Amino acid sequence: MQGDHCLDGPCYQTKIAAHINRELAGRPELVQIENGWRHAREQRPGAVQRGHFREIEGVAENPDAETVPVCAAAKPAIIVYGKLVGTPLTVCTDNNCPVHDPRAAARLAQDPAPTMAPAPEQETEEEALERKESYEQQQSEYAQMQERRAEERRQEEEQREQEYEAEQARREELRQTRKATFDRILANAPATFSAAQLRMLLRALVNLDPYTFADDVAEEIVGENENNQLTAEEVLLAAIDSLGDEKLTGFALRLALTSHVPIPRDGEGDYLAEAEAVFPQPQPQPQPQPKKTSSKKAGKPTSIKAKKTAAKKKTAA
Repeated sequence: MQGDHCLDGPCYQTKIAAHINRELAGRPELVQIENGWRHAREQRPGAVQRGHFREIEGVAENPDAETVPVCAAAKPAIIVYGKLVGTPLTVCTDNNCPVHDPRAAARLAQDPAPTMAPAPEQETEEEALERKESYEQQQSEYAQMQERRAEERRQEEEQREQEYEAEQARREELRQTRKATFDRILANAPATFSAAQLRMLLRALVNLDPYTFADDVAEEIVGENENNQLTAEEVLLAAIDSLGDEKLTGFALRLALTSHVPIPRDGEGDYLAEAEAVFPQPQPQPQPQPKKTSSKKAGKPTSIKAKKTAAKKKTAA
């Protein structure tokens, strides 16, 4: 602890989880918010995912912000996963809220709900009844049209969500593949580099971010050790000093490629793919074939005594 801040990572996460569970137990009406992506099987049951709510910023959070009107769908919520986890807030969960969704407000302005025509100065009962029936008919048709459009928007939103989930799953699979490629290249690093391998190494080094690459490699080495107090440079120097000579080329590849493991952005070079091309996966060694034994039975060796006896018989003859 430092002041009122917990500096131990696992301890802090335990406290956050206890705080969230305590709030949900005391206020079951709270909407659970997840504002970070994770696989569907890891999400909290009933939690609202990002893209399906709008935060309503109140005066208490930002006194200088313009006052946002509260709508009928406004509800108290708490973030249960992602950035600012454990933070309470107020959200609007209506994807077509005319107060907080400018597109919904624009649609409503373009196609307003029908209103009853004003009564003329002189109107019979039949005319009043006819005017009322016309208005009710318009209301019914308008409500049906709004329902159809809402269903179309719901299907479109569901389609976009499915595409988003599929894209995230594809990217996660690609990240795992790239990490496996990185680990395989390091595990099979040669004792010396060929000219093509050294050129790739230099290209990857030149395209590193000098401000973050040491932190990236040190984080990859330290892992989840929250008690590590060394700087990134100290972590790397300690790792170099502890390496055997045969491991130095692998560490050089770790320095050059760690920052290139994430999926590159559009227009960026893929130096991990270049490394994969010049450090091919080692082929399995062929297994030696077992020697075939001869099917013929080996003759029984003749003893020395038998040989002498056969020689005497031959001389006598």
